[in-house]
Amino acid sequence: MTAKKQRKKVWSLAAVARSGRDARAAAVRYMREADVEREWHAGVLAYAHRARTATSGDPDGARALQFATMGYRPPYPGDWDQASTLMLADEARYLAAADLYVLTPQMLDVVIAAAQSLTLADLGLLREDDLPSPSDAVILPRPLITRLPAGSQRRDIAFTWRAPARVPLPAGLGFRGAELPAVRVSGYTAARDNRSFMRAARADGVALPPTLLEDVWSLPLHPASSDQAHDCDHLTVQLRRINTAYWQEETRATATQDQATGEYASGAILDHDQEGTLGSRFVCAFWRLCEQEIAAVQAAPAAHGTQVTAARAAAPSEVRVVALRRSGSSSQAGQSGPHQWHHHWVVRMHKVRQWYPSLQQHKVIYRGPFVKGDTSQPLLGGDVVRGLVR
Repeated sequence: MTAKKQRKKVWSLAAVARSGRDARAAAVRYMREADVEREWHAGVLAYAHRARTATSGDPDGARALQFATMGYRPPYPGDWDQASTLMLADEARYLAAADLYVLTPQMLDVVIAAAQSLTLADLGLLREDDLPSPSDAVILPRPLITRLPAGSQRRDIAFTWRAPARVPLPAGLGFRGAELPAVRVSGYTAARDNRSFMRAARADGVALPPTLLEDVWSLPLHPASSDQAHDCDHLTVQLRRINTAYWQEETRATATQDQATGEYASGAILDHDQEGTLGSRFVCAFWRLCEQEIAAVQAAPAAHGTQVTAARAAAPSEVRVVALRRSGSSSQAGQSGPHQWHHHWVVRMHKVRQWYPSLQQHKVIYRGPFVKGDTSQPLLGGDVVRGLVR
């Protein structure tokens, strides 16, 4: 008896473009219609507020910072259910209008490696002209696995961003200005490992989309004045203070949470993200790589039927596929050679803080890279990306 070999799914530009369009349409429809999603985010927002005030004793200040980091100014919604409704309505509208990018598997590896080389100081160099366009969504070919400070895992499968945006600075907390220019960023997960949520979705007969909204936050832009620089630093201190309380409460609650253990695909990164900033570092790395010759952006053609469907959903039909322009692999998947690689890795990528006299500031520049090893094997982490900071 001969065993049937499982046919490996082959990556193709047309297939990822189609799945990207379908994922966007399903997520938009779900956020607009599903009560279970509104109830879920109302609970998440309420829990985050309780956790962040557990040690501070300042519920009003924590609430103001929570809404400010999502870009909302007073008057705030009356309760967390209204806040969830507002957030989901905005996200559905932004996602429907966003330019859509999908990454090739090799490009994902490069962006991950680049993101791991970034620091919080590098994020502070962000300018609005670093963005490929004002409103975008990028879908990953596989989940980006992150281990959060509390020990739980998140599986990012997509990110969206929108600019210009603002961080309204709450009064009475030591800020000099009223707001900071920023980019609004959202992370979408591939799976929600919570049994109560899954039971509620099944009870409502809801078909879950492949991308579920995880969280919303703001990335302040490079300060244009000394007052903005002060407020950026002060905001970082304030957020670190309340987020430390949140992670402490999250760690205590982990043992009693209704979590289901999930599996992740071979090749995914399991990053120890001590401050929960990998999402910010990932989108910043993607933006910088898009501006350089490292990334090659190719439009995927849309058939007439696809264009009609997109028009009915009031969403663009165009999909841009982002690939690694210069790539090389010592061994292709499924081929034998002098070396039997058990991993693949990104090499010859150097991060440089390049000074731009016309802007009177530094920008992050990546030099390289290429991918080495067997790309059918897991991506090897560690010190393969060397940072040269000037």
